[in-house]
This record gives sequence, structure tokens and C-alpha cells, in this order.
Amino acid sequence: MTAIDPSRPEVIALDVPDQSLLTLDALADAAARLPDIHAQHHLAQLGRLLPDGVVARVSLPTAEVIRTIDTNQSWVMLQSLATLPEYQPLMRRVGAPHQLALRSAGEEPTANDLIAFVGSPHASVPFHYDVNHHLLVQVQGTKRVGIGYFDDPGERDRQLARGLMEHRLNVDRQPDHVDEFAIGPGEALVIPAFAFHAVEGDEDVSIALTYMVATADTERRRDHYKVMAGTAWARAPRARAAVRHRPRARAPTRGAR
Repeated sequence: MTAIDPSRPEVIALDVPDQSLLTLDALADAAARLPDIHAQHHLAQLGRLLPDGVVARVSLPTAEVIRTIDTNQSWVMLQSLATLPEYQPLMRRVGAPHQLALRSAGEEPTANDLIAFVGSPHASVPFHYDVNHHLLVQVQGTKRVGIGYFDDPGERDRQLARGLMEHRLNVDRQPDHVDEFAIGPGEALVIPAFAFHAVEGDEDVSIALTYMVATADTERRRDHYKVMAGTAWARAPRARAAVRHRPRARAPTRGAR
């Protein structure tokens, strides 16, 4: 496995030798055992911008969405996989190098999670960010991930504040610069906390894992932007009214895909 620099997006070599828990059938079984809040899905050909995050869903249980993922044009996120005992060794194996890299960089981990993402061919997730460090490990299929940057620090902060408003809005314009990364089986992408990113799958079904790590520093930064979000929200009554009257179904865009 390649050494990790948790502060810089980069593709590294990372294989998952035993994939018996990561087949569609195994993940469908896991979805059926997880609480609904941890097993979410929606239609997923969304493009790179979806500011309000409103999405549609197929009328199927999450387990059945996974089993028919090759044709239903959907995206599935299974959070808290390691609450199922058989996934705990997998989380330790995938996550240990990332934890070590963060500790070596002086960041103290405070929480972690193992998340599975299953996507139909060409499934896409719009630009958003996550408040924790992510290591996106590709198991099956290939995908492209764009990591975006805003030139103006004030605009970057505004977009980060949007993501921590009550309804967790996505970015409302394209980043000024985007670095593109491609990953396939045996590879992983380091996605630092608060990095804007969008994801698009290729022509095959995609199965990926994300190892998520929160640290004391990411929690402080999250709280800082929450305060900014409250201030921005108070200064945007028209935006507040629009959110209050729109449908509540939203894309669960926390987490790398």
C-alpha cells in the first residue's frame, strides 16, 4: 500500500483482497439489516451542480435497489457498516493506514466510519464536501472524481457555510479550478476534509468503500462554519423561504462516492 498524505488529494494503491462482504448480494443483505437512516438511495444521474440537493427515488427497499443496480439508475449509500460485526475487520484493515497518516500529521482521530457506495452505470454525484477526512477505495468498476477549488477565500467560505445550513445545501456554482482523478479496483483516492468534490461513474456498476475519519481539528472547523452558516442564513431570507417551501426529499450528499 502506498503511503498516505491526508492533506493532499491523490490516488494511491490499496487493494481489498477479500471481497466476499462486498458483492451486491452481501451488501443487499447488509442494507436489510441496517436502520433505514443508514441505508439510503436516490436516482443518480445528477450532473455536477445540484444546489438544493432535491432528488427523486425509486419505490423499492434499499436491498432491492442494490440487487437491481445495473438497471435502475440509482446510487446507494450504506453508512455505519462496521456496526455489523463481520465488517469490523474490514474497517480496521482499510482504515489503519489512514489513521496512522493522520496521527503522524498531528491530527487526533475522534470518530470513524465505514461506508459503502453502490452506483448504477454513469451514476453521478454533484459538487459537495464532507466535514471529515475520507479515503475512497474502489472495489468494482471505475469512476472519475473532480476535486474543486475556489480562488476567492470568501467565496470558498460561503460555499462551506452553505453546506452546514439547516438543510445542508450543495455548492451553487462550479469551482474555479477542478483537478480530475480516475480510480479503479485496487486504487483509492485521498479526499481531505472540506474538499469540494463531484463523482461520476463509468459504464459499469460501481462498488466502493469510504473510510471516514473525524479529528479534533475537523470538528473545530465544522463548528466554525456552522457559526458562519447561521449568520449567512439570517442574511438570506429569500433563500430561507425557498427552502421552507420546497419538497423535503434530498440527496444524502455527505460522503464520498
